[in-house]
Amino acid sequence: MTKFVIGLLLGLILGVAGAAGFLITAQGGDYLIGTSPRVRELEADLRDGQREREWLRERLAEGNKLVESLESRFVGLAARFETLSAAPRSPAQPPPAQPPPAARPLPGPAALRPGPALGKPLPAPTPTQVEPAPAAMAS
Repeated sequence: MTKFVIGLLLGLILGVAGAAGFLITAQGGDYLIGTSPRVRELEADLRDGQREREWLRERLAEGNKLVESLESRFVGLAARFETLSAAPRSPAQPPPAQPPPAARPLPGPAALRPGPALGKPLPAPTPTQVEPAPAAMAS
């Protein structure tokens, strides 16, 4: 019986060593790693990231096309402006007789407020017009 147990243990040890050697040399461990749920989840995330990157590349290409068209339109307008500003004025268009009026200062806050400044008293607020103050946030 002892010979049988020793043979069984020796066979088990040699079998495990042989299986490990096979998995290392034949890259069978890749299959075990590839079938794990975490690896599959990471691969799905990687595919999603690649799809999103392609979508962003397309948006960038569209943006570049738009910028190029705007640039060409701007160059055309700049050239047109240069030709118009370089052209002499025709006698039918006399220069303006007077310069435009200077900008007036804006009225102060008292002139903008309704009430006594305009000669009308402010009415008392109704309960529906009064807004409750926001409650202080607890820390």
